[in-house]
Amino acid sequence: MIVSERTYRFSYNAWLSILAVSIPFRIPATVLLVLFTAYNVFFFRELKFTRRRLFFMLLIAAPFLLDLLFFWNSSTLNEAVKHGEKRLSLVLLPLFILSQNHRFNTVLILRYYALATTSILVLCLVRFVIFYPELFNKYLNGIDLWEMGYAFSRSINIHAPALNMHVAFVAVINFYFFKEALGQIRKTHVVWRFVFFVLSVVILLYINTRLAIANAFIGIILVSLADVRKLRSKKVLKLLAVGVLGFALLSYGFVKIFPYSIEKFSEVTFAHLDKVGKLDELDNPEASAYNGLVTRLSIWKSSLEVALEHPIIGVGAADGKQAVIDRFEETNQHFLAKYKFPVHNQFLDFWIKFGILGLLVVAVYIGLFAYIGWSSKQVLCVFFFVIFLSANLVDDFLIRFDGIVFSGLWLSIFTKNALDIRSDKSL
Repeated sequence: MIVSERTYRFSYNAWLSILAVSIPFRIPATVLLVLFTAYNVFFFRELKFTRRRLFFMLLIAAPFLLDLLFFWNSSTLNEAVKHGEKRLSLVLLPLFILSQNHRFNTVLILRYYALATTSILVLCLVRFVIFYPELFNKYLNGIDLWEMGYAFSRSINIHAPALNMHVAFVAVINFYFFKEALGQIRKTHVVWRFVFFVLSVVILLYINTRLAIANAFIGIILVSLADVRKLRSKKVLKLLAVGVLGFALLSYGFVKIFPYSIEKFSEVTFAHLDKVGKLDELDNPEASAYNGLVTRLSIWKSSLEVALEHPIIGVGAADGKQAVIDRFEETNQHFLAKYKFPVHNQFLDFWIKFGILGLLVVAVYIGLFAYIGWSSKQVLCVFFFVIFLSANLVDDFLIRFDGIVFSGLWLSIFTKNALDIRSDKSL
């Protein structure tokens, strides 16, 4: 089948945009990933390899390569295969994306991804209000606000922490394009991009997750400071300040409507810190500590103990979670054992499973976002480093499909763009 170069380039940009939008929804994303693989195999002649491209492919695929290297260390063969299968996309995505010889329209991909994701989530929120009015009315009346984001995420069958990352990323991308529109002549661009920015912030505040809101604020500051010298007009700077203040005012207004947010971000988060490793001493840990920092610290304490018992080669990918649960039971932490909490820290998780090499691989994989973003001046890549690092300090996203594909896809796209920038400079 003969396809023009222009058509192939357009279709590839479309593929990457659609894949990015689908990631929060596991079944459609899985189907699209399979079709994307078949598409690349069909056009295998378009794949071009260089030493530099292969080097970055290996770096991005490093978590999967750990599964292969330590395959023998798992007690259950089937479970070891399942863990490796989850991370297979970290081989496929960089293999196909980095080997493309044409340059992607990364700006276009980011813009369509943010617009489509914002639109879908707004529709999901409207659907939530229509189909779950009793829950929405509870929130309006200030009842059980702690479960706000979880209920919304469950209504669309999305893992809540993963949705937090997407929404924070989308909100900052929308702000990025709002900032870019300020220097354009057509003011309609400013208006509709500001509208999408506001919509994404509303969704962010409705989900009401501490980490996501903090990350979005950091991202807005990063984007505001990036290339600030190019913004020579005082009018443009004033409009930019409006965007930053708009986020702050929306946050302030939300807190006024839902004052529980202040309690959640302060008292609930830092309550009972004297009960680390002793949660069962609380009268009702489900109500008083389930979402608190004390629960995370208790999990990390036990996880670190397991990691230090097997520091060199770990216990195997298939046995890591069970090893931590066994430690809960051995130390009579019945609350943690009952709910079988995972490690909730990707660094500790990989250290337990793969030993010290696992710890190094996580650091390199996540740090690659910072290196690529900083060296190629891609501020949104630097911000992705911020959200993915912070998310993996309190959760483990390299064991979940959405976290693996989400990071693998954007790391591959940002790296390809960085390689193209470097190639242009060498001409």
